[in-house]
Amino acid sequence: MKFEFALIFILLSSSSVLAQEGVNYEAPSLIGHSLRMMKTAGFWISRHPSPDAVIMNPDAIDQFNTSLRTDKKLTKDIFTLIQDLKTESLLDDLEKTLSDIVAKNYYTSAGVRDDQDFMDDVKRNMNLSGVVIGVAPRYGLVVHFASQRFLPTNEGLYEQKDDYDFDQLQNSALDVGTPVAVVHTSADGLWYYVLTEISDGWVEAKNIALGDIDQVKEFAEDKDFAVVIKPKADIFLNEPMTDYYDYVRMGMRLPLTSVDAGRVTINVPVMDADGNLAVKEAFMNAEDVNTGFLPFTARNIYKQALMMLNQPYGWGDMYGEQDCSRFLQMVFATVGISLPRDSKDQKQVSNSAVDFDEKSDDMTKIAAIAKSPAGNTLLAMKGHIMLYLGMVNGKPYAIHDTTSYKQIVDQKEISYAIDRVIISDLSLGQGSERGSLLRRLTRTVTIE
Repeated sequence: MKFEFALIFILLSSSSVLAQEGVNYEAPSLIGHSLRMMKTAGFWISRHPSPDAVIMNPDAIDQFNTSLRTDKKLTKDIFTLIQDLKTESLLDDLEKTLSDIVAKNYYTSAGVRDDQDFMDDVKRNMNLSGVVIGVAPRYGLVVHFASQRFLPTNEGLYEQKDDYDFDQLQNSALDVGTPVAVVHTSADGLWYYVLTEISDGWVEAKNIALGDIDQVKEFAEDKDFAVVIKPKADIFLNEPMTDYYDYVRMGMRLPLTSVDAGRVTINVPVMDADGNLAVKEAFMNAEDVNTGFLPFTARNIYKQALMMLNQPYGWGDMYGEQDCSRFLQMVFATVGISLPRDSKDQKQVSNSAVDFDEKSDDMTKIAAIAKSPAGNTLLAMKGHIMLYLGMVNGKPYAIHDTTSYKQIVDQKEISYAIDRVIISDLSLGQGSERGSLLRRLTRTVTIE
């Protein structure tokens, strides 16, 4: 009994000291009034009025995706870039990215702020004088998981010293089989500037095999395909599935050639001996994929989103993981919806939206959320976006991929590290200077 009391005293004392020093706590497993039973899809499915109703059929989804490309300009068709590049200035885009990064005065990994030598070297490697506007792009496929960078370097830049998990040069990452349009090459020849359907940036040339446009388009648009439905799915190059090649993440599609007991045969892009694009037969676990897209129902969205619960956070897809917007992009890709990559664009995908401003009180926001369909409504705020799961005891709950939240302890604001996909209500952060998720909420967006 004395030991237990002493242990409690030590923990409480440590908590007080940590709060005073502003140390980052490890967040508990259950956060924001979430409960044990909320951690599986079944809980939310049982509360939904029509979990198996089709929200959009394949034709409606095609129309939705087309609207995102042609009307809203939030995604792109890389196979029509020959026309688009004649009206866009790639040089302006590259120069603006560089100037925006220079203006931030970031730290290098060595702890040097505003390192002019570093920026000069990167600028030279960008090969800006070699940019040709209007040239037809080259096409290729990603052959191994590849980071997509804002500048052609693997060196990082950081807002704070030693904040290595938040590299400000990390834009996104591309899975095996991602089609790309190559529109520029670095001075050292080691980097391509590539455009994808949802993101643009620099990728190491060793991870991209170039082919002709018809070859790439045929691979990307094959009518027989498998879509990944697990957070990560392994690819093997032999039938016993022992010769490991790489993994792909949820929502990625690959051409499908056959389905056997416990195994599917797919095609993957590889680089041949001459460095050109070739296609190779490969194998995956049948349970990791679905033949074609899943039907767009609340049940399937719940199942896919909850499958990602507790998956690690990755800023800009660092470490092969995902951030808040990529998490949503991955989930909705399993039903064939091509959401944009970033949260600022995702909140613009639908005309079925409700906006809030600084005058909107909490009850007004809760009432608007409660009227929104659970499972296909996004909750957006500056720098963050979530998937609305439903109401429990008058509180809206969401699933989202996030890094931390702040809370007042002993009259001090301290930070709790999360760094994973969680379920919470919108009170998270309440009382902090930044405010709760509900306070920060600016828009609900219904995908329908």
